[in-house]
Amino acid sequence: MSLIGMATLVVAGLGVLLCSVGLLMAWDRLAALGRARWPVRALWLGCCQLTAVLLVGLVVNHAFVFYQSWSELFGLHPQVDQGSAGAGTRDVALQPALLHDYRTGHGTVVSLPVPGTVSGVHAAPATVYLPPQYGAPGYADRSFPVVELLSGFPGGPRTWMHVLHVAGVLDTLIDTGRAAPFIAVIPVQNVASPRDTECVDVVHGPQVEDYLTSDVRTAVLSAFRASPAGSQWTVMGDSTGGYCALNLSLRHPDLFGAAVSIAGYDAAAHDHTTGDLFGGSAVLAHQNSPLWRLQHDPVPALRVLLISTRPDRTAYRASVRLEQAARPPLQLWQLTLPTGGHNFTTFSAEIPVGFSWLSRQVATPLAPLPTVAGLGPQPVTPAAGEPSPVRPVQHASEPVRISAAVVPSRTHR
Repeated sequence: MSLIGMATLVVAGLGVLLCSVGLLMAWDRLAALGRARWPVRALWLGCCQLTAVLLVGLVVNHAFVFYQSWSELFGLHPQVDQGSAGAGTRDVALQPALLHDYRTGHGTVVSLPVPGTVSGVHAAPATVYLPPQYGAPGYADRSFPVVELLSGFPGGPRTWMHVLHVAGVLDTLIDTGRAAPFIAVIPVQNVASPRDTECVDVVHGPQVEDYLTSDVRTAVLSAFRASPAGSQWTVMGDSTGGYCALNLSLRHPDLFGAAVSIAGYDAAAHDHTTGDLFGGSAVLAHQNSPLWRLQHDPVPALRVLLISTRPDRTAYRASVRLEQAARPPLQLWQLTLPTGGHNFTTFSAEIPVGFSWLSRQVATPLAPLPTVAGLGPQPVTPAAGEPSPVRPVQHASEPVRISAAVVPSRTHR
């Protein structure tokens, strides 16, 4: 019987009644016990008192629910679970390097094989940046947010590490409080070079979308103390990677809480490097077009930052079209720069803003956003019930400058 159930009250009431009536009926008969009659009568009276007190206690508990169950009544209370993160399978082997890098204030860069269990894709290992705090003793039970980084075509982990110098950028941002400690995973997305797959599941070809979502996520969650919550996973890319970040996040809002598209576009490319990705299916083409999805499909509660420059006409026009199509509950931010071409010099100046903005989507900021040429992201589409967007602050602290004279990359799209 439940402690707070009506049946318990009825049984307790019957117990009081039977004990009291029984004592009255047996009082004189107990005289036959001689001297023992008084201890028996006293014991019986005590039982009647106890049943009466129990009934009153049950009635009061039924009204106020001080105790919900018998186990709780007898001291088996719920225990506090600190919710510590389970150790990743790579933690023990990496511990000496992690501790050394933590003490020197640098992140640890490691290689991570990503089996194509779901996608069937066979690709070179991903590159993973573990923040300095990952090796800190005080963070041993912490899980970390994740940013997945996608490159242009051609491009890959080496582009992020040796051209865009992402490890040093994250070290600086985390050290200065402009970004939360992120795990950054850089998978090999161009798995079919020289063909550009645009990060989609190619009809009769490599299932790259499945690889970048299911397989990469599974590998990271197994190997490291990464948060499994979709709200703690973000994605950022430049050029083709910008389109990929936007497309994958719109198609999988349960897996990504926020996305940054740097110089990206709003629909999958279709040229001699891609071929026919969708087997002639207009439905698949539409479903892999962020612009079409914003115009025709229900939009998710996703947060998106679009970064572009006016001279980069393809990315800038795509940003304008996406702004016009965006609506709540999707929240859209934009950063449009007056100068800068479609090249790594411009991307390098924009990436710190992207990381810092993503950090604000997963954690409380400790320091102001960096800016580019005095400009920072501005909200375009507010959340439902929020006031209209405010204009950007033109003179934010510590701007990151870019040069108007930039050298374009030759093949990076």
